[in-house]
Amino acid sequence: MSRTSKSKSHGKLSRREFARGVTVAAITGVVPLGQAAENAGMQQSAAQPAQLSPEFEAQFQAIIRRYGARLSEEQRADIRRLLDQSQKTSDALRAFQLENSDEPATIFHPYRPDKSVPRR
Repeated sequence: MSRTSKSKSHGKLSRREFARGVTVAAITGVVPLGQAAENAGMQQSAAQPAQLSPEFEAQFQAIIRRYGARLSEEQRADIRRLLDQSQKTSDALRAFQLENSDEPATIFHPYRPDKSVPRR
């Protein structure tokens, strides 16, 4: 029996499975780290819970439904803080105006191996 199925059969959740679930739920863009303004926002969010948009509130509720019994209040606040950061990043990305004629910064070129060279 594998480790994953063993942990699920006993009703326990591994740290790796929890981290994977939270990451999948919380990722909506790249979150910039190390900014002084962000640190000030973290201190403010510790004092009062962040107001999340309906999209991110639904993500938070899904995490709480799935892992709520295992989470402390500190962990719940940390998840809410991470979702708040993701929401701010998403809002900034959505605010950037693009036109249909705008070209991508990089162009995708798929790798196609030379067919004359036999593959091993």
